[in-house]
Amino acid sequence: MGQFTTFETVYCKVCLSHARVSIKEFCHDIRYIFLFYVIGDISTTVFALENELGYEANSIVSGFLSNYGYYSLIVIKMLFLTLCFLDYLYLKMQDYPSTWDITRHSLSILGILVVTNNLLVISGAGSPLDKLLYGI
Repeated sequence: MGQFTTFETVYCKVCLSHARVSIKEFCHDIRYIFLFYVIGDISTTVFALENELGYEANSIVSGFLSNYGYYSLIVIKMLFLTLCFLDYLYLKMQDYPSTWDITRHSLSILGILVVTNNLLVISGAGSPLDKLLYGI
């Protein structure tokens, strides 16, 4: 893993071994999740909703948007990133690097699919998910 500076290292007090986890490595690992699932999804969702080109299909997120506005998207995504970090800590402490790799790659692909779906809705082509599930 290389040398850690004080700023880049978190000492996990949860386990007996006090695992050292690199914040820099975590940020590097989630760069595509952050780009697509966080930034891409928020920007395309806000654009589609502001220009009345689509609607939020997730009923839970839609409820938060109705009650708290667009800032709720940021809060939801930050909670999601927190869960990703906790998953990262757990899998690194348990020495399951391949499971972390599968998780982060799956979430990156999910982010790409979400952004692609949003862009198709914005372009007027409609949501492939709606067509698949509802025949619309």
